[in-house]
Amino acid sequence: MAILVQKGHAYFIKVSIPRKLRHLFLGESGKPRGSIWEKAGSDYNTAKVAASQRGAWWDSAFARLERGETLADIERDALELRRVQEWMQMRRREIESGRFEPHPQIARLIGEQFLFEAGAPPALTAPAPVASETVSQAAAAMFDAMERDGRRQTTVDGHKLRVRAFVEVCGDMLLSAITRAVASDWLDKIGAERSNRTRNSYAMSLALVVETARRRGRYQGENPFEGQKAKAEGESYRPFSDVELRTLFAALPRAIKPTQHSPESALPWVALIAAYSGARLEEIAQLSAADIREQQANGATITVIDIHNGGNNALKNKASARLIPVHSALVRAGLLRYAATLPKGSALFPGLVRRESKGGKVGARLGELFRKQLIALGLKREGVCFHSFRHTVAGKLEQAGVAQTDAARVLGHAIEGMSYGVYSTGPGLKRLAAVVEEIHYDNI
Repeated sequence: MAILVQKGHAYFIKVSIPRKLRHLFLGESGKPRGSIWEKAGSDYNTAKVAASQRGAWWDSAFARLERGETLADIERDALELRRVQEWMQMRRREIESGRFEPHPQIARLIGEQFLFEAGAPPALTAPAPVASETVSQAAAAMFDAMERDGRRQTTVDGHKLRVRAFVEVCGDMLLSAITRAVASDWLDKIGAERSNRTRNSYAMSLALVVETARRRGRYQGENPFEGQKAKAEGESYRPFSDVELRTLFAALPRAIKPTQHSPESALPWVALIAAYSGARLEEIAQLSAADIREQQANGATITVIDIHNGGNNALKNKASARLIPVHSALVRAGLLRYAATLPKGSALFPGLVRRESKGGKVGARLGELFRKQLIALGLKREGVCFHSFRHTVAGKLEQAGVAQTDAARVLGHAIEGMSYGVYSTGPGLKRLAAVVEEIHYDNI
């Protein structure tokens, strides 16, 4: 017997296992299970139909088990049936669009009346059905390929997070069963809860899963997530004003030696570093104390922030690897003294932890705290968030007439023909130290 159970916004099908068959269904602990749970998505009407269908299927499966058949036999038959059904559905769509002319034998298999009423003349041969995969199967193959290609782990983790969100709401569907309506409804739900920019990230990840499966010969037809991006107008980041920054930093007192390291104790330092370097939140959050170090440059010694890949550090792209000279305002604020109090080998902000639910990012909690601070101070407005520091710094450098290549090296933007080595030692780094000093604010 199958019943429909609602948990939060999702529906689940609960199938009771006959007592005499429970020894065939063992849980993770090795004990017999009393029921089977299956995801049924978030739409009640769809879930209700699925519960009826799955209940009938399990009743048949239990009857076969009682006759002495094995679970492996039943699962193999079910897989074969799904493949035939998917292929039949695909053929129907192609017939309706006029792209497929069926063989008479196939016409009888799918439904003779349906096919010949469409007026499609018989073809000489029938194409073989294309194997299909579930979302999780296709995504796993995509993730393996990304990791083999050396893609950043944070990028892969971001895709995993978005794929998992789809499966949790819609179930681990076969790719061929995902219609544009299913994709659109799910993305609209994401957009309603977050932003169109975030919605578009989810659409991109799922479209990539389907497209990767297509290239591997595991999917055929239209990609239901293609063309599903929503307009993200009005969501561009905006810089802070000097007045806003004065209000913000007055509410973020810094401690040279915190009694306890935590996200709250880290936020004032992270925000100040961002204001005088333009570095990204995650770039700063993942720094170690040793990443604030001295670098020789044509006889001079320059203290730099070493933003690099390797170890626990993961950057957005190759251009993000750079040395940023430490601004004199950060020295006056006590950043070097703060770093000196930390044990050798310590993270610069030991109170931060990676959040698996956020793609393994270590700065996720800081972003949440910063947003709350903006709201509490009345500074939250459209387009203003932690990333606004980068736009603020970019604007200060532009106002100062800084060359684009120099500004790009401070911010970690890619410029054709520019390499890391140009600014890692010598006159390039000395010039960059002067460039960074062009970032200044009134009365901060």
